[in-house]
Amino acid sequence: MVYYHTSGNVKVLRNIVLDYAATSELSPYEYMKTYIEKCPETIEDTKLSWIAETFLGYHRHGPFLREIANHLTEELADAEDQDYFMIIFHAVTFQLGPKDMQFLYKCLFNLSRPLLNTFTKFLSNNEVLTFISQVAQTSYDTNFITEKIIGPLFEWQPYISDMAHTYAEYVKKMESRKIKPPTVPIQPNVLNRRGKEATSPPVQPSLPATPPNSVRSKKKRMLTKNVIDQKLKQMHEKNKQKAAHLLNDVKSKDFHYAKAKSEKYHNRVSSIREEIEFEFSKPLPKRKLQAAVKNNVPVIKQTAATVKRFNKRIQLVEEQEVQWLHNVMKCCNTTKVDEIAEHDRQEKERERLLDIEKKHLMGQITYEEAVIAKKKLQEENKKKYEEFLKEKESWNEEIERWRKLELEKNRKQVEKLSMIELNLIHARNEVTAKKKETAEKIKKESEIAYAIAMKEKQEELERRIVMIREIKILALIAKQAKVPKVIDLTETSGLGLLCEMSLAELQERISAMKMGLQEELEKKRAIIKDENKAAKQDLEETKSTIQNFLSERALLRKHNKKSSLTIVDSSPSKEISDLKKILEEKRKIRIQLSS
Repeated sequence: MVYYHTSGNVKVLRNIVLDYAATSELSPYEYMKTYIEKCPETIEDTKLSWIAETFLGYHRHGPFLREIANHLTEELADAEDQDYFMIIFHAVTFQLGPKDMQFLYKCLFNLSRPLLNTFTKFLSNNEVLTFISQVAQTSYDTNFITEKIIGPLFEWQPYISDMAHTYAEYVKKMESRKIKPPTVPIQPNVLNRRGKEATSPPVQPSLPATPPNSVRSKKKRMLTKNVIDQKLKQMHEKNKQKAAHLLNDVKSKDFHYAKAKSEKYHNRVSSIREEIEFEFSKPLPKRKLQAAVKNNVPVIKQTAATVKRFNKRIQLVEEQEVQWLHNVMKCCNTTKVDEIAEHDRQEKERERLLDIEKKHLMGQITYEEAVIAKKKLQEENKKKYEEFLKEKESWNEEIERWRKLELEKNRKQVEKLSMIELNLIHARNEVTAKKKETAEKIKKESEIAYAIAMKEKQEELERRIVMIREIKILALIAKQAKVPKVIDLTETSGLGLLCEMSLAELQERISAMKMGLQEELEKKRAIIKDENKAAKQDLEETKSTIQNFLSERALLRKHNKKSSLTIVDSSPSKEISDLKKILEEKRKIRIQLSS
């Protein structure tokens, strides 16, 4: 039954109660009968029976429920919450049990959270049972109050206190959550990059950890590509002017490092560079290669220890390569490293600018699509509004016609019911007269049957007394004859101990114990098998990582021999050209729709 106490069904039941209150001519039974007749066939019979039972029970206990709800008018100011409280209180008292606590909590949580708070506080109080019993004495008998009202509510009290505790934890959790502050876009750091020849700026005084409100309130905005290009050109011209000014200053003061280098210096540097390139271009000696080819590589047995050792060796190699790169970047001061770094920086800058342009085009496309969708939506809404007005007029006419038919039906039904009530009164009088006659006949027959039964009972007692005497005599004869004792495996020893058992029970327990031990052994075997499988899978994964590492190393060696540094073209990508075409198409569609 608790399946039907959901928030949606409780709302439906409240609407039925309000509709019945508006029609004061019919009784609850007649109204429920008409409601069931009007219901569609798709509704289940169990649900209809639940609605009928709860509706009739609600009206049967209506005065009692209203008095308790009037006591909570301050906590439940809304009339809707009062109706929900009466329905739920009726369900808890007369229909549901404590095992349905979770479903009831969900129903109250979805209906109204203030109602959940007041309901749990009201019923978790220990003094509320006395108040309910005092209110119920005006409408019910004392036995009915103790068995049907106070008993179920007493069983519900610990579960309702648990509901109040869970709701308090939910409220505390929601209050502890902090609202996430709005994200601030980060300004690109393109214009603040330092050049190679730029002088270091003067040291500014350290700002405090928390900036003032004037700095916080400033909104950062993203710059377009044209503005960034203009600012870069301006900074480039300024740097040129600064460099020319510094050069003139150095020449005027005649520093030694401003003098031009001699031809010997340039010749020496070029010779050293040629020697280094020649050494690197030398091939390896052929004897060593032939020896390496001739020598057969010994086959290594792949055990768990060798695989783990090789995996550790791969990690050490990767760490050494990373450390080598850090050392090169710190200590080395060659021109080649500077060229590579500059090339990498230019490539990153080009990719970043392409990404900005791509995002800008995607934003324009989304804007055009939004404008097109908005215009289409406006046209669809106009059509739907016109259709809605037409349907509304037709429904109003249909409702008026239906109302007239229902009034005529109700009038005829009232006439039929008055005739039925008169027939019921006549039939009731006839039934009472027949009942009196049958009661007198049954009384006489029962007296005769009672006398006969007493005689038969007395004869049966005498017969049993004689039989018991004969059995005792036979028992004495059997003891004197010393009949051999028969051993019964199902009997206990009869010593009077609590732990004594028969032989049959002992055998059953021993067999059950053996079966339990066998099951434990099988479980342990299965666990050991699973652990072995997991270890084998780990080894296979490490083997696959080792093979991938070796293949990557071989490819890197081949690539280092053949390839060299290539300058990446700075031409725009194919994606940006496709995005521009899509943007032009969307703009054409928007212009056509606006015209």
